[in-house]
Amino acid sequence: MKRKHFIAAALVAASAAAGQPAAAYPLKVTGRSMASPQLQADVLTAIADYSKRTGGCRMIFSADRQIMPRSYVPRQPTRPATRLGGHFEVWTMNVCAAKQRFQIAMWPSPRGGADFAITPLTGRMSLTAR
Repeated sequence: MKRKHFIAAALVAASAAAGQPAAAYPLKVTGRSMASPQLQADVLTAIADYSKRTGGCRMIFSADRQIMPRSYVPRQPTRPATRLGGHFEVWTMNVCAAKQRFQIAMWPSPRGGADFAITPLTGRMSLTAR
């Protein structure tokens, strides 16, 4: 591997690791997201905080992300993400040994970066629920 490519790969790996929340357990992340690593980390932190407030636990074990098509009709959007130049994703999470789905609205921020809104789509369900 050329030195230039190795350095570029190391920088990408370091920036991805910096964008992930610190955890004492492995966090399994699958699916696709259009969010930057930092935005994904911010969303995960917000979901962990929500889980702590509503269930007394902030442990996230996995996240399966899905980018929704432009035709997706959001539930209770707090912001019209698509009209603001953004999009919606649905994340299915294993949070505190329960499955829960969240609608994530993301749009460019006028201050730079991106803003987001999270809407729980389900309550806590069994991990085997569909």
